[in-house]
Amino acid sequence: MITAAQFLMSSGCNKGGTTPCISGTPRYSFTATSEFSPQKEVYNVGDTIFFNSTIPKVLIDQVSNQQVDYSNSLGVGGSFGLAYLDSINRQSLPARDSFNIIFSKGTLIENPIISSRNGGFNVEYFEQSNYILTILLICKKKGVYGFGFSSVGSKGLPNKNCTNASFDMTVTNSDKHFNLFQNTIGIPMDALGAKTSYCFRVQ
Repeated sequence: MITAAQFLMSSGCNKGGTTPCISGTPRYSFTATSEFSPQKEVYNVGDTIFFNSTIPKVLIDQVSNQQVDYSNSLGVGGSFGLAYLDSINRQSLPARDSFNIIFSKGTLIENPIISSRNGGFNVEYFEQSNYILTILLICKKKGVYGFGFSSVGSKGLPNKNCTNASFDMTVTNSDKHFNLFQNTIGIPMDALGAKTSYCFRVQ
């Protein structure tokens, strides 16, 4: 449903004197979670949907099971997609203009390719005691929508080579309303979408 693009992994890797691993594969593989609230299948125009994700600074590498202090990294970010689910033509369309988007914690990073392809944008977490991302999405237009958050990564730790990381993101809502996706698009949600997406209707 939502095509994501790698963020913070492929450019600017000399910042802080660090370079990615020679193999091209991130050194660390971490897990992360996010959630949409309030958890409802139907919202009204004018309602606010909150997106929240908090990543601790001390993490467990999923490959080595090593505990890693990932404080003061060169940035943790990902790709956020917004799609209108068109039941007539059975397709997903860019839907960024269907919402007012406000960042409470974190930073919007414009990417023309992402924006034109799926109405989305890149984001960077705000670093405090944890890495925090909080976005308010205010519903402007009626319709059925799907949101997705994925391709989370980091270029690494300053002045330390081969410390770049990927984060396996899971949206933890207990009901992601994928029945709406299947009813409008005509096929079940794929495996990646099932981990990283959330669907709903605005009336």
